[in-house]
Amino acid sequence: MEETTRKLSTKIREFLVTCEGRDIDLGYLRRELHIDPNSPADTNLRTLLSSNFTKEGLVKGSGKRDGVYHVIRKVEPVCWWNGDDQEPLDFKFPKSYEVADDTYAISEFGIENCVEVFAGDFILITGDTNYGKTAVALSLLGENLTLLGGARLMGSEYTAADGKISPKFRRRMNRMKWVDWMIGGKPSFELLPVGSDYEDYIKSGYLNVVDWISLPGEYYLIDTVMKGIKDRVGDGVAVAVLQKNKNQEFAEGGQRSERYADVVLKIDPYGEFGESMLTLGKVKSPKGKSTGRTWAFSVVDYGANLYNIREIIKCKSCFGKGWKAQKPCPDCNKKGYVDKV
Repeated sequence: MEETTRKLSTKIREFLVTCEGRDIDLGYLRRELHIDPNSPADTNLRTLLSSNFTKEGLVKGSGKRDGVYHVIRKVEPVCWWNGDDQEPLDFKFPKSYEVADDTYAISEFGIENCVEVFAGDFILITGDTNYGKTAVALSLLGENLTLLGGARLMGSEYTAADGKISPKFRRRMNRMKWVDWMIGGKPSFELLPVGSDYEDYIKSGYLNVVDWISLPGEYYLIDTVMKGIKDRVGDGVAVAVLQKNKNQEFAEGGQRSERYADVVLKIDPYGEFGESMLTLGKVKSPKGKSTGRTWAFSVVDYGANLYNIREIIKCKSCFGKGWKAQKPCPDCNKKGYVDKV
């Protein structure tokens, strides 16, 4: 009897290896292992799953219903003590290339000076509608086209489901004259007509830009989508864009939308003349003061290029409120911020 139980135990163990990470039920095991539900072997099967294998950490109750078990995926300890230290990437953040007398006058955020970006990192851009999210995302793409093994662009902004390119997209790219979108006669990045399941199209070792992630009415799924992107990017870098309602701290999906991000860039309206404000949010690998630093900028050329980037700080007269003694603050013109000297 004991020998029969041992043979059955070995048989089940070998089969469970093929089911790691999955939920299985007793009926499925009976069919696959040819066990009669009225035989003593079925009693042993139940005992092994509910007692022996559960204690060993091979399976656990799935919590769905009785008789359903989750087969725990085996993992090996990671050898963290050997190997070279990973160096940060030479990742470039956006600049403005302002043309005057046929020469470029560059203004920049300088985020490279306060943030380190590593292979496998996830950069999240959140912002209000029509205040520069796409301009920043495409600038990141243009600045880092040749940094990794390739570049891939996808999302709800550029193509329809049938793969046709948005006319606005082509016009915007043509106006970004500071970057060569064709290298050696070939496109310098891949454009995918993807409007959902974005995580399935992330390519390891690439710069992957998703503009923007749309989850209408299903914002609770943002956790799953963001984790999927983070898990798949491998030794590449992911950049994703999310909508953020005006004056809200977090994007659609709330605080959970930032859980897997390594760097968060938040874009809001600035003042009354159509300018934008970029605030550096969460930073996992800062270099000095980073989180909370803020810049103002404009978007020109019909949404194609950034213009007049400069760092701003909270107005000391109104403490960032924009109003003083129930009147518009004269020092910041109701903006709450002033240019940093």
